[in-house]
Amino acid sequence: MDRLVESRAPSTVKITALAYIPAVVAMMTIGVLVPFIDRLRGDLNATGAEVGFAFALFSIPSAVLATVGGGVIDAYGLRRCMLLAVGAGALGSCLASRAHSLLALDGAMLVAGLGFGALCISLPCLIMATLFAAARTRSLSFASTFAPTGYAAGLLLAVPFSSSGAWRLAMLTHAAVLLLVLLALAMWMPAIASVSQRTQTLKERLAGMFSLFREPRALRLGVAVALPNALSYGTSLSAPSYLARVHHLSLATSSASVALAKLTAMIIGGLSMGYLLSRRVAPRLLFTVMAVIGLIAQATLFLPARGIALATAALVVWLFAFGGMTGGAMTLLPSVVKSPDRSGAASGLVNQFISLASFAAPSTWLALHEGAQYVWLAAGCLIVSTLALPGALAMPGAGPSVRAAT
Repeated sequence: MDRLVESRAPSTVKITALAYIPAVVAMMTIGVLVPFIDRLRGDLNATGAEVGFAFALFSIPSAVLATVGGGVIDAYGLRRCMLLAVGAGALGSCLASRAHSLLALDGAMLVAGLGFGALCISLPCLIMATLFAAARTRSLSFASTFAPTGYAAGLLLAVPFSSSGAWRLAMLTHAAVLLLVLLALAMWMPAIASVSQRTQTLKERLAGMFSLFREPRALRLGVAVALPNALSYGTSLSAPSYLARVHHLSLATSSASVALAKLTAMIIGGLSMGYLLSRRVAPRLLFTVMAVIGLIAQATLFLPARGIALATAALVVWLFAFGGMTGGAMTLLPSVVKSPDRSGAASGLVNQFISLASFAAPSTWLALHEGAQYVWLAAGCLIVSTLALPGALAMPGAGPSVRAAT
């Protein structure tokens, strides 16, 4: 793990922004490309399945390397790793803009995914290294909503380019945004020193990383967080076309509804859930209540009866519930490992679960067609994740204000 070496206490807003914004902007990669799927098929002479696989490759680096990546962050420090990660994301978007074959796009998505995966792990590590007590809880809760927020922001960034099909220019614009984020990190990232034992051999480090697979609480948290994320990702992919088909709308209209609903619900949900958790609301109770609300919202969304207005409202409610579930669950991350110097590896393990579930989400959700199928799948994901969530314990270094009942 790392520790803050600044002499004064860091600003909660500053730390949350430094953790949240890079991950949001990195996730925009997928949102920017989704509106151009048909254009990509033509320009790259690819099938829809091949383009979908290229999108899935974005999740591969963190699905395979997340636990190891967390250990690397523990050993070599957050600042260096975050700067390299944002640089990799910018390079990936730049390479994508120049892709003239499916293979080139696949390679670009792997590079962008490598940066995104590192930022996913770095986000909670930065918060845990610099914030404590209620400030840590609020920040972790809000920042955990970065993935759907980034996807929605990517959809909106693509809007000015969608009518002309200028996906290359859209990706170059995204790369420029990432470079601005890189500059901001270089200027404002606080000085953080690693407290890991760099004298350990490679074998000892690897043994420490993979020992997390023998930590039941870490594994349970990984399952509990991964399934709602897969459900949210699958809903994001399937809802625009499903709503357009059922309610006889254009795909552009339904996509805009999904994007705006995501941004609204994620910001409101993340802030409100963080406030509740900082007031000692038990994470398990909050998670269960949000899971029930989320299932009702999924049923309303995919079993439409009263038009697009109700479906859009249901989508907002679902995303609000998702923010509550992931926010509440991620506040447990500091408590699932016995040693604070393995927090990076724990973050990597949880993100590895998320990435594996996200890799499976596109093919699973896009294979469904009936509303009842979506609802039954949602019910299964939410029930399993609720049962898997570990009970809350005192968080290391967090103080008594974040203790919660099991």
